[in-house]
Amino acid sequence: MRFLLFCCLLTATVGAQSDTTFTLPDATVTGFRDDAPAYRVAASVSTLRTAELRQYPANDLLPAMNRLPGVRFEERAPGSYRISVRGSTLRSPFGVRNIKVYWNGIPLTEPGGDTQLNFLDIGNIDRVELLRGPSGSIYGAGTAGTLLLSTDTLSGPARADVAAGSYGFLRAGAQVQFRSGNAMTQLRVAHQQTDGYRDHSALSRQTVQSSTRLAISPGRALSLHLLYTRLGYDLPGGLNVEQYAANPRQARPGSAETNASINYDNLLLGVTHNWERGRWSSQVTGYGTGFYFDHPFNFDYKRETNLGLGGRFVTDYRMPFAGSVLKLSLGTEQQLQYRMANNFGNEAGSPTDLNFSDEVTSRQQNVFGQASQDFGNWKISVGLSLNDLSYRVDRTFDADGNPGIVESSFQTVLSPRFSVLRDFGGYSLYGSVSSGFSPPTLDEFRTNEGSINTGLRPERGTNYELGTKGSRGALAYTASLFYLRLSETISTFSDARGTSLFRNAGNTDQYGTELSLDYVATDWLELYGSYTYHRFRYGDYEQRGADYSGNRLPGTAPHVVNLEARVHLPLGLYATLTENYTDAIPMNDANTVYGEAYHLLRARIGYRRRVGAATYDFYLGGSNLLDERMSFGNDLNPQFGGRYYQPAPGRNVFVGLSVRPR
Repeated sequence: MRFLLFCCLLTATVGAQSDTTFTLPDATVTGFRDDAPAYRVAASVSTLRTAELRQYPANDLLPAMNRLPGVRFEERAPGSYRISVRGSTLRSPFGVRNIKVYWNGIPLTEPGGDTQLNFLDIGNIDRVELLRGPSGSIYGAGTAGTLLLSTDTLSGPARADVAAGSYGFLRAGAQVQFRSGNAMTQLRVAHQQTDGYRDHSALSRQTVQSSTRLAISPGRALSLHLLYTRLGYDLPGGLNVEQYAANPRQARPGSAETNASINYDNLLLGVTHNWERGRWSSQVTGYGTGFYFDHPFNFDYKRETNLGLGGRFVTDYRMPFAGSVLKLSLGTEQQLQYRMANNFGNEAGSPTDLNFSDEVTSRQQNVFGQASQDFGNWKISVGLSLNDLSYRVDRTFDADGNPGIVESSFQTVLSPRFSVLRDFGGYSLYGSVSSGFSPPTLDEFRTNEGSINTGLRPERGTNYELGTKGSRGALAYTASLFYLRLSETISTFSDARGTSLFRNAGNTDQYGTELSLDYVATDWLELYGSYTYHRFRYGDYEQRGADYSGNRLPGTAPHVVNLEARVHLPLGLYATLTENYTDAIPMNDANTVYGEAYHLLRARIGYRRRVGAATYDFYLGGSNLLDERMSFGNDLNPQFGGRYYQPAPGRNVFVGLSVRPR
């Protein structure tokens, strides 16, 4: 019935942004050093450009990312992001794990493997490129994928927008740019706040970005990026089944009394030098970052100071070979992070006695090389990387009287990749085999309650994939089949206090199919759809006398469908209607508890008109229009208390205005 309702709404939808251009397979892909149309890249790659990111409520990446096959982007509470690519939620109790993230070529992922994606406002991102599956042959450790975020748009001298909506949501942003000689500088500022759907779930975030591009000489350019973020959000905590049924808007008992929350001040500075001459080109990126972290939780209180620096260098050489062009790439990435971490007791939201104090050093490095050859309609690529990671934890104080130094170095690992592609003119077939290596992150190695898990072993996996993509007339499509075999899979569970802990779970077999279609039906109507089927199961896995072999992996939905209609008329009216169906999700290893299946319906309508020297865009819309009850960021394998559920907002609406001078 709900599917029929969506079809009726889709047919009745009118209007979409008249100047919107949506991603088709001829979009240039930069992953794997290709710089080629997407259909000429032998990998499962999706792109999102500014128009696609801005067609949803202007608050976060969540709805835009979730339209992509194989992706599940969650928000456990406002500002608390979690992203799963091909099942990586299994080891992601919070934050982003097993996915390497870059922003403007700067590694946003820490050397310890954690990624603070919530430091970015949607206004700091103009383009998204997602590589699914192991890409360690050129981006280092990780078996789920790589996310490349960039600030591409320098057109338009100024922009301002404001939006408001349910549950106290308010977002305002502005950007302005100016030219001085050969330098173009752009400033972006944004503020976002919300009271949250649940009790004790407020958010406040401010971002300031400065980006400068300087043309030094022909073939040489310098880019400088600065990002400052102040972020604070409450943690309402997970609910058990009785609490979820009685009142999904309540917080976990004790969360408000202890002021469970996360507070950051972060500064990121990065510089990139691009150089081209003849057959040679190179890119050198260096960065420095530092943030202060204040985190009262239900049972303790954490304060940390983090300093990090690193760099990435890659050079390309093109040479004639066998009647075509051979491209050779060689590079390295180095990262170093120092963390001073103190853990206190928590009394009514204030720190009390010191429990332990650590000085933590994380080092990550990889060296990679790749050869890519075009043989007419054939393209073959071979890549290889060496990856290394080490931790050093100096416990300078321990209330239990056990100070000391713990060091752990994970064995250097080879990550190869081989791919072949056949171009049929506008569409292609490809196959690839790639190996991935994913060591425990720092927050998995050194957990919140103070234990140091030296027995946790790295994940290793091999991915086999076949796919096709391209376009025929008004239809663009992608399709892929893959099988990922993981050994020493890392999974999450929680103790009696709710602290997230980690363990190796034997091996997993992950089969999947991912499809997407983009169809320009008429001059005014565009349709998009994607489908994901994931059959992810444990292989041999026994834990504490229980045999979970053959069970489904927690946190993964077997079936996900996305449907989207975009309509645009010359009069300036536009609308976007989207439907996301997510199948029931197992939430524990035993597969005895499931999150319910749901339909998430969103809509946005607006009117754009040029008046004088500016274009005004007024819009309104809503999310979860069917008012479905859903848990959108489940806690997996809680050992005690059964606190699985992180309820998502019910029906909510928003209204906004954007102004752009000519």
